[in-house]
Amino acid sequence: MPAEAEESTQKGKKGGKSSRKRGGNDEEEDYARASAERKAKRREQRAAEKAAAPTPIAIPEYISVANLASMVRVRTDQFIRKMEELGFEDIQPEDILNEENAGLIAMEYNFEPIAASPEDDVDLRAAPEPEDKSSLPQRPPIVTIMGHVDHGKTTLLDYLRKSSVVATEFGGITQHIGAFSVPLSSGKTITFLDTPGHAAFLNMRQRGANVTDIVVLVVAADDSVKPQTLEAIKHAKGARVPIIVAINKVDKEGANPDRVKQDLARHGVDVEDFGGDIQAINVSGKTGQGIDELEEAIGTLSEVLDYRADPTGAVEGRIIEASTKKSGRTATLLIKRGTLRVGDIIVAGTTFARVRTMRNEGGEFIDQVTPGMPAEVDGWRGVPVAGDEVLQAPNEQRATAVIEYRERKEESEQLAKDMEAIAQARKLESARREEKEAAAAAKEAAEAGVEVADTKTAAAEAKDDGPPSLVQVPFILKADVSGSAEAVMDYVMTVGNSEVRPVVLRSEFGAVSEFDVEHAAVAGGHIISFNVALDPRIAHLAEQRGVRVLEDNVIYRLVDAVKALLSERLPPTMVQRVTGEAQVLQTFSIGLGGRRKMLIAGCRVKNGVMGRGHRVRVFRGEKKIYDGTVSSLKNVKKDVAEMRKGTECGMAFDGWQDFQANDTIQCYEERAEKRYL
Repeated sequence: MPAEAEESTQKGKKGGKSSRKRGGNDEEEDYARASAERKAKRREQRAAEKAAAPTPIAIPEYISVANLASMVRVRTDQFIRKMEELGFEDIQPEDILNEENAGLIAMEYNFEPIAASPEDDVDLRAAPEPEDKSSLPQRPPIVTIMGHVDHGKTTLLDYLRKSSVVATEFGGITQHIGAFSVPLSSGKTITFLDTPGHAAFLNMRQRGANVTDIVVLVVAADDSVKPQTLEAIKHAKGARVPIIVAINKVDKEGANPDRVKQDLARHGVDVEDFGGDIQAINVSGKTGQGIDELEEAIGTLSEVLDYRADPTGAVEGRIIEASTKKSGRTATLLIKRGTLRVGDIIVAGTTFARVRTMRNEGGEFIDQVTPGMPAEVDGWRGVPVAGDEVLQAPNEQRATAVIEYRERKEESEQLAKDMEAIAQARKLESARREEKEAAAAAKEAAEAGVEVADTKTAAAEAKDDGPPSLVQVPFILKADVSGSAEAVMDYVMTVGNSEVRPVVLRSEFGAVSEFDVEHAAVAGGHIISFNVALDPRIAHLAEQRGVRVLEDNVIYRLVDAVKALLSERLPPTMVQRVTGEAQVLQTFSIGLGGRRKMLIAGCRVKNGVMGRGHRVRVFRGEKKIYDGTVSSLKNVKKDVAEMRKGTECGMAFDGWQDFQANDTIQCYEERAEKRYL
């Protein structure tokens, strides 16, 4: 091949390669350009989505982390990381969030929380109060007798209703709330709500004040204002209920009504005689003195306040007391609005009733109950709780739906509380683990000779901030009725301190059962039985299982028994008492055989008695330099058991010889003293 042709061929090959290379570069540039355009488009779409209106989302009252992540269409692990960025700690997929926190997190994903649909809320609610009640018929006023224990509340009420209830009560304390209507000589009817005067029934008294129109504050003329009197004033004022003062026992020797009025004025209760607007009536529940004036005062005040209610429409009321009788589950309720009739369906808390029968305070069967009147109703599916609101349901299906809804809500709320407790426990466990790791690292560093800064770990800080360790004593509470069980539990829970406290595992009404004993035995607890007879067979079983049953029908004796039981779990107080004092005059050594020697402190006993084997403290000036025992006590060369004031002796101490002249030695005894709550 000629040289020119070969050169031409080589040039053609090189040119082809160069052309292919340029083509490849163009393709890469086109791909990169298209990719950049796609990314920009996606950014624009995301920006547009972000700028767009947030998506509505209906969040329930309580929701788990995993379910919320699913609702906002985010993977659970990414969702948890986002929550940690927002400040949440130690999040698990099964943790429960409340509606507020869940809504705030959802807003981070451009969702707008909205209220739950009204169709989803099947619960019953009381109708709003009418603005104008002038056209409605009048109803009886609801009056509560309140005051200090043994100031004569029950005697006064007994005189009003002309029945004898005092003889059936224990310790001068009314045990349960009772509601009943009393026709007065004026022709009016008044409904009395009798709340116990003892501080143990604080919760029941609060509930009584909340359903009351007028409070009659009973104060004994010979005893004046007492702690429970002040509590009654506080609850009545808190509920904004008008007060009428009944100064009782004016027939007794030593009665001083003027002193009562002065003491009440000091606590913000200004009676008419002292320039106020509160009526004060002198009465005697025993002789009936002043009862007519008290009735007139109640009637006058009720006319001025003009209590009215709508007897038509759905029934509304309040449970006053509930119990189980031979006839079945019963509850005393007070009607606020509407008229309750046999056959109506009413809901209270998480149970409902188709009214089978109704009885008044005299035990007579009645067909209907109007506003302001009480009645005992049976036909309940379960036992309602004293204080529950009573609402009428249109039919049994709606009542069942309401009960199921409330039970689900209660379970969700309890689950949220449990999860919060679990999260707190995890946090404490993490803090303890961190503290152990820090202590181990410090130990290793110390062994290696590395100086460790005295810094406080987060775990130590968490430990310092936490509550002190305490002993919890479990109890199972059984009472005759639900109102008593609730009130006794409230009072029992106030007993204790930072070292020991009661924990009520269950609070129910009814007799103590075999299951109660077994439950208490497994939990290492005890049983409180209030005003309930104890079966001998159950008592024997409790004794075998080591379960103590604290039973009584007087509340303050029962509480004293709980205090005594808790006091047994308190660690004793170590009390030290100085029994002698000596001063070191000089030191010398004695031989023990061979080359062994013992240093002896030559002392003079200044006060009391110094004994061999006794506990001693040695002071040099104000500083304590030794705390131990006397190992040897000698007088001249004889071993002695003790030396008294004014004598001289030689002393040696257990494992310590660093004493000097003029040191002071105190001999003391230490004993444990039982502590009480």
